[in-house]
Amino acid sequence: MPQVRPWVLDTPHSGIRRMLEYARDVDNPVMLINGDPNFTTPEHIIDGAAAAARAGGTGYSPGDGLMTLREASAEKLGRINNIHVAADQVCITTGACGGLYTTLMVLLDPGDELLIPDPGWSNYAAMVHVLNAVPVAYPLQPDEGWSIDIEALEASITPRTRAILVNTPSNPTGCVESAESLRQVLDIAERHDLWIISDEAYDQLVFDAPAVSTASLGGSDRVISIFTFSKTYAMTGWRVGYTTGPSDFIRQLSLHQEPVVSCASTVSQHAALAALKGPQDCVDDMVAAYRRRRGIAVEILESGDVPFVMPHGAFFLMVDGRATQMDSWSLAHHMLREASVGTVPGLAFGAGGEGFLRLTLAASDDVIVEGVTRLTAAYASLTRSNGG
Repeated sequence: MPQVRPWVLDTPHSGIRRMLEYARDVDNPVMLINGDPNFTTPEHIIDGAAAAARAGGTGYSPGDGLMTLREASAEKLGRINNIHVAADQVCITTGACGGLYTTLMVLLDPGDELLIPDPGWSNYAAMVHVLNAVPVAYPLQPDEGWSIDIEALEASITPRTRAILVNTPSNPTGCVESAESLRQVLDIAERHDLWIISDEAYDQLVFDAPAVSTASLGGSDRVISIFTFSKTYAMTGWRVGYTTGPSDFIRQLSLHQEPVVSCASTVSQHAALAALKGPQDCVDDMVAAYRRRRGIAVEILESGDVPFVMPHGAFFLMVDGRATQMDSWSLAHHMLREASVGTVPGLAFGAGGEGFLRLTLAASDDVIVEGVTRLTAAYASLTRSNGG
């Protein structure tokens, strides 16, 4: 039979999905794996989509999205992110994933290198690999709250480097990069004439101080910023996001969505418009819940002397399991089998995550209490047995 492209067979697939599959074989595990908000999309957003659908808003939209949504997204970017753009610098995408994949498709030639954070969201490497380009990891610093190692980032650049990807607030680490760190990344990109792709899927999910958007600091000719409605408004299944950048680039992004998805779902775009135009207390309520859950998890971990890195955004927490003397996949399997709690091994996000486990805060308070309590007890047992 005809063969698929050889390198596609070697695509690095998600360790998150692997852990979900392993969890199926365990009776009633406490699940701290998913990155999917446990909230239902707010009612006014659902109502807005339903009303638009009943009024006939079910056909194709323009390739770059409904003008009303592009205008509302541009207004939000100025108000929340301090990125001041016109509607023609916004393209509506199929979630952040669609914006990111199409961006990479437009920017990368085969063999080009994209610098990605380590640890970082696993699908960065998968997308680059599928495009026959090369993901190159740059390290984050766990002892500095998982912030970017600026010197190591610049040392990773080669003649084949095309772009630097930054993710703040971060999945999996919960790091919110400082303005100073992002300015240094901008300086590096300007010195080496590189694009910056700024993944800001969790831009409004912050606990201590607002996140800084890379494009708010400069680089209007080289920064591509990617956002989504998925996390802020609990709209993961609606698959709608938006990307902004230089006008010429956004034009190409819009054109090249056509052979992939034609356009983002029109019904979902109407839902997104209702999200931006409607009351925002739902966002405040969800952020408050994630902040409360962080406090619950932190209190339990600290009471059991389990080390972790404090997250300041997104809805994840990285537990430091290195004292158990187990690699992260073995540790995650142990927690699943022996404590019946599902986590994600840090190695699923890159070599820099080895020794850590990612826990989600996108679960109910009760689930977090039960899961983190079980994990803490199992951690204590492991460290006692090896003399730690």
